[in-house]
Amino acid sequence: MNMRYLTAFCLSAAVTIAAVSACKAQGESDPGLAQVGAMRTASAIVITEDEYENMRPQISLGHTFSHGEKDVKYNIPELQLRIPMLMPDINKTGYFDVRLPLQNSAGELGSKWGVGDLTVAYTHMFMADPTTWTVQGTGGLLFGMNNANISDGATRPLPMAYQPSRGSSDFMVGINATFKEYFTVAAGYQQPIVRYNDNDYHRSSPINDPIYSNSEYTIGRHLHRYGDAMMRMEGHLITNRVGFTAGGLALYHVRNDVYEDAFNNASYAVKDSHGLTVSLVGNLFVRFGRYGACKFDVTGSLPVVTRAARPDGLERWYTITPRFTLFFNQRKLLF
Repeated sequence: MNMRYLTAFCLSAAVTIAAVSACKAQGESDPGLAQVGAMRTASAIVITEDEYENMRPQISLGHTFSHGEKDVKYNIPELQLRIPMLMPDINKTGYFDVRLPLQNSAGELGSKWGVGDLTVAYTHMFMADPTTWTVQGTGGLLFGMNNANISDGATRPLPMAYQPSRGSSDFMVGINATFKEYFTVAAGYQQPIVRYNDNDYHRSSPINDPIYSNSEYTIGRHLHRYGDAMMRMEGHLITNRVGFTAGGLALYHVRNDVYEDAFNNASYAVKDSHGLTVSLVGNLFVRFGRYGACKFDVTGSLPVVTRAARPDGLERWYTITPRFTLFFNQRKLLF
C-alpha cells in the first residue's frame, strides 16, 4: 500500500509541473515510436489479476487534437488494431500493432487532409508476470504514405508543418520493463531507412503570394531526416475498472537534419534541429460492461524541454487524444 501512496504522490507532482510549464510548451517531436508496442504509455496494464490487455484482440478509434508550428491546428483521427499471438506458455505471449492515422492540418496557408504514416509492429512479452516483472520488446516498420509534397489548391507546395507524412519509411525497435502495476521504464530508437521526401516549399518561390513569402516556417525542402532515441518513465495507479498513468517522455534527435536549397541544389544542415525534447504525459481510462469489453481513455502531453528547430513538422504545443477501444473474447467478470 505504501508503494501506491508513493506513486500517487509522484503522479500528482508530475501533473502540477505540467500545468505550470504549459505556457512554455512548443512540441513533443514524436516521429511515431512512442505510440507503438512496448514504447507506448500504459503498455503492460492488466484487465484482471492474470490477464494483460495485450492478450485480447482489440480495435481502437482515437482522435488527436493539437497545435504546432505557427499555430497550425491538427485533427488526427486514427484506427488501431492489436492482434495477440497467444501461446501455451504465457511468458511467450506476443501481439501485432497496426496503426493508420488521417491528418487534417489547418492554418494561415490553408486546410488539408491526408493519409498519415502506416505503422506495423510486433511486440514479444519475454516475461509476463503481473505480480513481479513484465518485460516486452518491439520491432516494427513505419511506412511513409506519400512524399511530403502535398500542395494547396493553387498548386503551391506546403511546408512540412502541413504534411501528413514525413516522406520516409523507418525502422523502430524498443524494450519495456514494468514492475508489478506500479512503475515502467521503456526505451526505443527509430531510424529512417528509405527517404523519398520531395517537399518543395521555399519562401521565395515566384508562385507564392505575400502570405507564403512572409511565413517563416522551418526549412524542410527535400528533407533528409535522421533518427530519434526515446526513453519513457511512468507510474501507475490501476484497478480493473479505472486507472491513471503519468510520467516523462524524452526524445533525442541524434543529428541535425539536412535540407536542399531551392536555387543551387546544395545541401545544408538545419541548425539546432538535433537535441532533446522532454514531455510530461498522462493517461486516464475507464472500462465499461460486466466483462470490461469497452474502454474509454484520454492521453495528454505537455512538453517542458524542446529542441530549437523541427524541420520535420512535428512541433506540438500539446496533444490531447481521447480513444475508444473494443476488446474481443473477454471471458472474466470484472465484478
